[in-house]
Amino acid sequence: MAEYSQTGILTALLLFTVVTVRDIYVGRSSMTQQDSAGTDIHIERQSKHTLYTGPVLKFQFCKVFQEYSRSINQLYPDIRIEGENYPPKPINKYIGNLISYFKLLAIALIVTGQNPFQMFGMNTPTIWSWGQENKIFSCLMAFFISNMLETHFLSTGAFEVTLNDVPIWSKLQSGYVPNIQELFQILDNHLKMNQVDKMNFPSP
Repeated sequence: MAEYSQTGILTALLLFTVVTVRDIYVGRSSMTQQDSAGTDIHIERQSKHTLYTGPVLKFQFCKVFQEYSRSINQLYPDIRIEGENYPPKPINKYIGNLISYFKLLAIALIVTGQNPFQMFGMNTPTIWSWGQENKIFSCLMAFFISNMLETHFLSTGAFEVTLNDVPIWSKLQSGYVPNIQELFQILDNHLKMNQVDKMNFPSP
């Protein structure tokens, strides 16, 4: 069994602690901003609409957002494009935060050599004994497995597109992301319909 110096173990603990606390802080900050920004966003949208009267195309988080927005800007330069994260379910946010706390606690227990199972009068699992003998490797495992679980609970797989706040595409409903030509066709149809509506119902 490999033995590691106290300095190396403390350095590893410090690294994992900093990264984990950062993840928890970023998660909390984003949740607070999303929860408290409803009124501000509504006011901001109203002010934007008073300054800008053209069509507004909004994407909710997707990997192809940058690529699609560039292509749409080239073909439809009059459309203002906005992008934002699609929020995960509230329960998933809290599960992700709990996993972050659990990760920090597990790494602290591994490095300090504490045995939580003995505190509760339980038999120590073999994997915990192995983790105590291989502290750095088990800390790495706890860190990366926890991050994978956090990503699983916080990712939504969404590709939601609205035009002037009217939904025109939803991956959550359709199950796939449209190709750029398909999105062009959808946009073209909706823009033509908007023009027809304006002609039939002119503003007073």
